Amino acid sequence: IELQGRDFFFAKQKHKKKKQKENEHNMKIVQLLLAVIVIKQCFGVEIPLDQDHGLEVSFLDIFRSVRDIATGLVQSQGNQLTADYFFRYTTNAVLAFPSLVTVAVVSALCAAVLREDAVQPRPENIPDVEDIAIQLRTPCNIRAYPVRELIRIVDDPDFDINKKVVIASSGWLTNANRSNDVLQGIGKAYHCRNDTNFLGIDVGRYIQTLYTWSSLNTNRIGEILAIALVDFVKVVPLENIHLMGHSLGAQIVGTTARHFTRLTGKQIPRVTGFDPAGPCFDYGQKQTTLSASDAAFVDIIHSNTGVAGQSEPTAHADFFVNGRFPIQNGCNDSVCSHQRSWQYYMESVYPGNEYNFLAKRCTSLLRLDKGSCVGDEYPMGFATPLGLQGLFVLKVNPTEPYGMNATENYTSPNSLCGTCVHAVQSFKHHLLDKLCGSSRNISSLS
Repeated sequence: IELQGRDFFFAKQKHKKKKQKENEHNMKIVQLLLAVIVIKQCFGVEIPLDQDHGLEVSFLDIFRSVRDIATGLVQSQGNQLTADYFFRYTTNAVLAFPSLVTVAVVSALCAAVLREDAVQPRPENIPDVEDIAIQLRTPCNIRAYPVRELIRIVDDPDFDINKKVVIASSGWLTNANRSNDVLQGIGKAYHCRNDTNFLGIDVGRYIQTLYTWSSLNTNRIGEILAIALVDFVKVVPLENIHLMGHSLGAQIVGTTARHFTRLTGKQIPRVTGFDPAGPCFDYGQKQTTLSASDAAFVDIIHSNTGVAGQSEPTAHADFFVNGRFPIQNGCNDSVCSHQRSWQYYMESVYPGNEYNFLAKRCTSLLRLDKGSCVGDEYPMGFATPLGLQGLFVLKVNPTEPYGMNATENYTSPNSLCGTCVHAVQSFKHHLLDKLCGSSRNISSLS
């Protein structure tokens, strides 16, 4: 009896330890899932995707799926699964899930609005040509011209008709007349180069309204801008024009190029999209997204794939930074990741940074990590070769310099280059050189 009691005691202790380990393992899973699931989803919430489909998400459903997800990941990659890829996969799963739910809801709402012709924006939210302007942005000044009088900008003393012209648009909830990181940041980079006229599109309040109305407004805004460009290119060489935009701004410049071709039969040479807006333009929606047919060359930098940004490659050259994962290296959310697209481009514009971001023609980050992507590397951003085609993948640093190929010639976006102070100093040096040159010429003559 004593031996049986002892065996029972040890068996019970062994079972207790086993149970404790199982509980610890389960608690780790629970902690992971709590980071993934919004509290209200614990009881299940239906996300309407369209009329025929719905998505029900609950704590129990995902808890039961953890093993299946892990098994599927291992089976799909086998012994080729790398630690770095696994870390990115799990991190993105945790951080991106709530945003994926949000974007599914937004897309569902947008789809519903587009289906109901009776649902229309208020008249005051429909773009009026009188409210849209183009800004000539210099290191020291911003001067706005009504879009219908865009041709007047060529007479501005700060506009150089012999230089290239970049026309840029920012995204949702931005305003060109207020603090605007996209226009200020990219504008400063081009000012540092001192070889480009940088113009910002001021669409007023029309992309500050409810997202659905904002997305519907992109077509009308694009049409207005295209009409203005028809006269503009009669004076400014068409080959000097480069349109670019972030998020909804990318969709605006895409529709601008599309309407320009319809009006003239000619194509804008280059359109660059920084993480073009996905909701209302993706998932088979009626809204037309930025695509290769819009211009002679279209390149897109994807940084928040499938969340704020579109999920599919539609350009001549599509650069998927961090692969198709929606969360960027160094970011903890979709907002940061969505912004990184234009920040990467901005870094590449500064002198010495043109080849900071080298990408390979590839289909996934895992294949890139495994060394399965062969062929040449191509620069993403400012120096992307016109005519390049394909899907490209690259990795980046978590902090500046973001480009992993940055050299000792790196110019920081935080430097004075491109600022008003730098411009004034450069002008003084240029003036002194001229004066000194004149003095030397006079001395030599005497």
